[in-house]
Amino acid sequence: MKIKTHIAKRLAALALAGFMIASAPQALAADTIGGADTAQIPVSQELEQENCISWLLDLFGLGSKDKITVDYLNVKGQGLRRNVRLNLVDCLVGITYTELGSIGSYAEISDKAAAEAWKAQAIAIHSYLEYQNQYGSSANALTYTPVDQIPASTRRKMEDAIEDVANLILVYDNGRGYSVCDAVFSCSAGYNTQTGVYGTCSALDAWGNDVPYLQSVESPYEEKYHNILRRVVGKDYRMVEYNDSQHPDEPYVSADTSHKSLGGFVQYNTLVVNGRSYRYLNQFVSSRYCFDFTADENGVPVMAYYGYGHGVGMSQCGAVGFAQERGYDYREILSTYYTGAVLMDSTDGSISSGGWNLFDWLFWWL
Repeated sequence: MKIKTHIAKRLAALALAGFMIASAPQALAADTIGGADTAQIPVSQELEQENCISWLLDLFGLGSKDKITVDYLNVKGQGLRRNVRLNLVDCLVGITYTELGSIGSYAEISDKAAAEAWKAQAIAIHSYLEYQNQYGSSANALTYTPVDQIPASTRRKMEDAIEDVANLILVYDNGRGYSVCDAVFSCSAGYNTQTGVYGTCSALDAWGNDVPYLQSVESPYEEKYHNILRRVVGKDYRMVEYNDSQHPDEPYVSADTSHKSLGGFVQYNTLVVNGRSYRYLNQFVSSRYCFDFTADENGVPVMAYYGYGHGVGMSQCGAVGFAQERGYDYREILSTYYTGAVLMDSTDGSISSGGWNLFDWLFWWL
């Protein structure tokens, strides 16, 4: 019955598309970004500007490629764009390249490990985009590298890896059904100076909101793979702060972490030293404030801390580490960092089991 319904829909779409081809005026041309299959859609004329025939074919699954419309997207070299319509795989490849780069070319990382890390990153990105399309703003926009700016060999490897998982998103059971996850990620998690464990930050500790799939988890490969990936990250893992630039001669003498203890994470505006909020002053590149008051080689008081990024959700350095050191595939990586989340096929709403089945193999074209 399901097969007959799919076929009927496709026949109806073809008939309607044929009628419109015969009677419609010249189709509107679409803009392109960096060789990707894209269309820029003005906010006030979204429906009018779309090609109706292509829209119908996409709607009934007859288009040549899946598409995604992103409400806000930073396009490398072009700035922030609104309502960008992209080929889905191009979109995920371009953003994944921005985030992880050509990790497959590193001697320390195997092709298999790179592919699994790319897949995990792409699924997190797709989930994040879907969530942000519902609840986000321009402040949360990711950055897309046009795919024709990616080295050809790297682009082919990334496309081969990501094509297989492009339609998957992370969801969680909200008690009334499944909702898409706000699958945030950051470069590297911090180090807990009290417990001696590297790990991510919970959303509750970082931002004050308890999110069931954004819990603190152990992530043991942070320092090693941050050092390996520094060519992508461009930042040191360990930071030393002498003082804020507005008060260079005043040493660190006190710290108030506003309900937090040493070895945890710091919310925005909560780490106060000498009466000033340092996270607010953008002194830290990490919300992990596992800091020690210490001194440099000259005896000058300093504060040392660890990590890069907010530390919530998937750690990119940790994901690569799990793939390389333990042979984790993308499912194991994602289940490690997004507690209790499951994978859903965004095309039909089915929960992905990860197994092979005869029906999908025989009727992939439906």
